[in-house]
Amino acid sequence: MRVVAQLLVRTFEDFFRHMSAVMIVYHELFPTSYLLALAPTTATATAETELEKHLAHACCSGKSAVWVDCRLLDTLSDTAAWLLWACQQRLHRRHARLVLYRVSDAVERVLRSALSSTGADLLIVSTLDDAAALA
Repeated sequence: MRVVAQLLVRTFEDFFRHMSAVMIVYHELFPTSYLLALAPTTATATAETELEKHLAHACCSGKSAVWVDCRLLDTLSDTAAWLLWACQQRLHRRHARLVLYRVSDAVERVLRSALSSTGADLLIVSTLDDAAALA
């Protein structure tokens, strides 16, 4: 299952790199988890609405984990950081987890800065295998 997820994300990686006007969110449903792969975009209300929609769907999926692949992101808007945090809070109430992986240092700095007032951090791991091991 994890190998299939890694292959699917790699297949779309080159495609995502060439998209700059629209936020692309790739998603895949697995037996116990939900995978989202985020791609870079300019911060627009439409892109963030799309992200919010996908995160809400992931939260309502009934899966015990939502994995978010951030490998293609160079930066992240504060709004997107807050959307991820809100998703984490919804999942936590259900005893489920939001796990970000392959997060660049720049994106991690944005997350920490944007969410510093919450006193909470998002769960960040290095690889999909690390994320799956938490399930």
